[in-house]
Amino acid sequence: MKLKNKDIYKILFSVLVSGLCTAISAQSTLTERVKKHVHILASDSLKGRKAGSRESDIAARYIVNQWKETGLAPYRNDTYYQPFTRENGTYKNIIAIVRGNDPVLQNEYIVIGAHYDHLGYKMLNDSLIVYNGADDNASGVAAITETARKIVESSSKLKRSVIFVAFDAEEIGLYGSEYFVDNPVVPLNRIKLMLSVDMVGWHAKSGYVKYAGTGTVVKGKELITDKSRVPDNLNVTIKDFETSILTATDTEPFARRNIPTLAVTTGLKSPYHSPEDDADLIDYDGLALIVEHLSNIILHVSGDENYRASKKIASKHRPLQKFHFGVSANIGSNYHHYTDGALNGKSASAFGIGLTSQFNFEHFAVRPEIFYEHIKAKYPAGKIATNNITVPLNFVLQTNGQLSADAFLGGYYSYRFNGKTGKNSIDFANEFYRHEAGLNYGAGVKLFNLKISYTYRLGLTNFTRFKNADNAHILNRASYFTITYIL
Repeated sequence: MKLKNKDIYKILFSVLVSGLCTAISAQSTLTERVKKHVHILASDSLKGRKAGSRESDIAARYIVNQWKETGLAPYRNDTYYQPFTRENGTYKNIIAIVRGNDPVLQNEYIVIGAHYDHLGYKMLNDSLIVYNGADDNASGVAAITETARKIVESSSKLKRSVIFVAFDAEEIGLYGSEYFVDNPVVPLNRIKLMLSVDMVGWHAKSGYVKYAGTGTVVKGKELITDKSRVPDNLNVTIKDFETSILTATDTEPFARRNIPTLAVTTGLKSPYHSPEDDADLIDYDGLALIVEHLSNIILHVSGDENYRASKKIASKHRPLQKFHFGVSANIGSNYHHYTDGALNGKSASAFGIGLTSQFNFEHFAVRPEIFYEHIKAKYPAGKIATNNITVPLNFVLQTNGQLSADAFLGGYYSYRFNGKTGKNSIDFANEFYRHEAGLNYGAGVKLFNLKISYTYRLGLTNFTRFKNADNAHILNRASYFTITYIL
């Protein structure tokens, strides 16, 4: 039978409409599934999924059941759980894997993760206030769960293997992701990319989904923004590296071990960390599009034999340097403390420049320094000034990171190589001592390579060789601010 042109057009039109309806139906089903996940995980009955709580256990069981239903295999034959203990609490990561098919590349891995814990709840005037964490981070768990479904459905195309992780205890310190990298289920050098999906439920209001970390991958921009991988109506933005010093996500422990990372988020426009972060506010159509995009990226990386790391890392993720060196300048004041009597001398200016070094041992450090200092004070015979070489040695307690703080305590030694009382040179042979020793203590904050600290110094050795008419010796007291640039 010969078909006329108009009959052919009718058939093609019918096929096109049928395919379009199937695509719309599939997208609708995906939207419904991510909506279901978020509504369950962010329900009042789960009381905010606080890490280590009974409700967190219920959330974990729900995630495992969903992963089983998608066909995800546990990372070990007998369990999806990776339990761990931290600071008197017991927690668990949830881990599953889809094996690649290439005989060589199947031993390389892509990790995609999202934390499932949140802040819990509080009681206020006998009322239960629940921090449901719909965007933070039920949205991320829903996204990786449905991404897993798509990866399983396309598993025949995989070359590299894909590991899915729902991290626990992120909100109390990235404990789950830290435990994962400290106790890896596969060798860390075989993890070729890690994606953290954290707060991805506000695409419509934010106007984008952002991938931060494209600079850690060769041609990372092209990987994320290639039009063939970006669904229609999804606005994708990129950032070479994570730069915020006020936020952190589960990429951090991986990045500190030189693993390429991508932090995926729709930003901070949602009412995160508040009771208003509810499931009804999530953009489920946008969340479904993000699932499509994540799936496309993972499938591409899994099969790309030319994929490789750039060996670049964000400054905030650089491991703690065992030793660092810097230049410093300080400015402040100095006064004479009299060992007897009711009054001290009046203060005058003090300043100095020098070199700072530090040996770091995680939260403890040793800080040797050397300064040239010009120190003044008011003295009965006129203003007195000395030029000194000062060597402090401090012991430091510190936090780590690009934004950090410390407190320190130590001693110092000063050698006065010259000085004046009024217009006359100081008589170090008969009236004053050249040498001084004492204690100093203080605190500081560091932002990237710039550090500001405050120091108070107490001289413990006499400045004058003889007591004055009030039977008093003089001890120096100084306080100053120091600015240090770490090289």
